[in-house]
Amino acid sequence: MRAHIYVRISEDRTGQAAGVTRQREDCERRARDRGWTVAAVHTDNDLSATSGRRRPGFEAMLAAVEAGDAEVVVAWSLDRLQRNRRDELRLYEACRERGTILSLVNGTDLDFSTAAGRFVADSLGSVARLEVEMKSDRQRRAAEQAAAAGKRLGGRRPFGYEQDGVTIREAEAQAVRDGYGALLAGVPLAAIARDWNARGLLTGQGNPWKHDTIRTCLRNPRYAGKRAHRGQIVADAVWPALVPEETWQAARALLDDPSRRSTPRSGKYLLTGIARCGICDAPVHAGGNARRGHRAYRCSGSLGHFARLAEPVEDYVSAVAVGILSRPDAAELLVDHDRPDLEALRAEATTLRSRLDTAAAEFADGALTASQLRTITTRLRSRLTEVEAVMADAGRVDTLGPLVSAEDVQATWDALDMARRRAVIDVLMTVRLHPPGRGTRTFRPETVEIEWKANR
Repeated sequence: MRAHIYVRISEDRTGQAAGVTRQREDCERRARDRGWTVAAVHTDNDLSATSGRRRPGFEAMLAAVEAGDAEVVVAWSLDRLQRNRRDELRLYEACRERGTILSLVNGTDLDFSTAAGRFVADSLGSVARLEVEMKSDRQRRAAEQAAAAGKRLGGRRPFGYEQDGVTIREAEAQAVRDGYGALLAGVPLAAIARDWNARGLLTGQGNPWKHDTIRTCLRNPRYAGKRAHRGQIVADAVWPALVPEETWQAARALLDDPSRRSTPRSGKYLLTGIARCGICDAPVHAGGNARRGHRAYRCSGSLGHFARLAEPVEDYVSAVAVGILSRPDAAELLVDHDRPDLEALRAEATTLRSRLDTAAAEFADGALTASQLRTITTRLRSRLTEVEAVMADAGRVDTLGPLVSAEDVQATWDALDMARRRAVIDVLMTVRLHPPGRGTRTFRPETVEIEWKANR
């Protein structure tokens, strides 16, 4: 008889497929003992049957049954084959039409050609579903309890920490800290990914970093020392934070609202998208032939407004920026006289989250009506949103800090990558480029208008 083996495990934390390998060995032993020929082995590793995701191995096995190629399907147990009613019915119907037998290593043989076999299969399937639902209830309650206590409940090793989720792995933790600083300084996510890859760091799944995985990583409240559950922060975590909460709030606000980016993502040159046309105030974009060394800036609104060489303009704007940052009073650029009390904000945010949990518990106990719960929740969440917004604004990393505190501002400026230079220019000034004048061959500083930002 031709046998098809099906093996599956819901979660493979090591990525070594040890669970499905053990299942396959047991199933192959069953086939040898019965004298069956193994025609194929179908595998779904690290894939839950209750997640709703398509199981390629299961579909291939079912197709073999429907085609009449599988006279026997061997599995380690019935719950490895099916754990939802839809898949169960599809499998049972196909086995009954083709006379296929299900042979379970941890169970019995199910012959769908007899009423008794179908009854036993239905009974075992009901028991399997009951076990799944009860296990799901236990896991859900355990997850809620762990979240409320700020604890981690298993899973893959989080980036920046060891497998226990508490002990810091310093090389990765430093990359996370640098990532937040770079993001808030205007560095694109793709550039952060390239930096982490250059350091030899990989994601929890062992893959190179990309802009979307960087986004997911930096949005994770774990790095602010917060425990989230179902998308909501529910407690202070037991593990140490890698960045202050206000830094994480600022990063999250930036990632969730693209309009709040300090500089355009695609800016390749110093003033692309930052400088404005002195005639129509449209953004400036790059022009000319960069490969021949003739880079230029043009008005994006009209080709007739101006076109001028990029290097003299960039040199002038850079010199002005370095000059003001080299002044003895440059530290005043960092003074924020309206800076909020972050400790008070953190305490208020913790209190508001605690009051939300208390209101939910009182509703569950019958002390509050649904209407009262909605009113309380709306007010508390509204205030929590306000507090988090203030923390986000306070947590923005000042891109001028490393330059103001540097002994050699010019050397520090020269060492910055383009994204950080663009961020500094955008923080300090508004640049407007005017036509240099017909026939002008020398650089005229008065054609580059620099307007200092109001808070500078």
